[in-house]
Amino acid sequence: MSRNWRQDMPTPQAYWMNRVLFDVHHQASHLERYKASPDAYMQDVPLEPELKAAIRDNDIGAMYLAGVNPYLLRAHCLGLHIPERTFLESLRAVGEQPGAAHG
Repeated sequence: MSRNWRQDMPTPQAYWMNRVLFDVHHQASHLERYKASPDAYMQDVPLEPELKAAIRDNDIGAMYLAGVNPYLLRAHCLGLHIPERTFLESLRAVGEQPGAAHG
């Protein structure tokens, strides 16, 4: 059975969130389009509104819990100049929640 850091089998939502972050930081001009309007950038992405909001609002903990690849999540933070401290504090906060998986 396939497993990532959060799920036995990554969900379609995790795939699309990972895809958004990959494209934003690895495809020419996507970062500029994303920065101009994250909502417009994700308009045609088949994600639930709360997951799009997690990406738009840079909710690191929510993205991690939804199954976003930690390396893509870190690249996202670097690309948007989110401080290292904020990144780590967000991950620690969700790691301290009851039921959080520890690897």
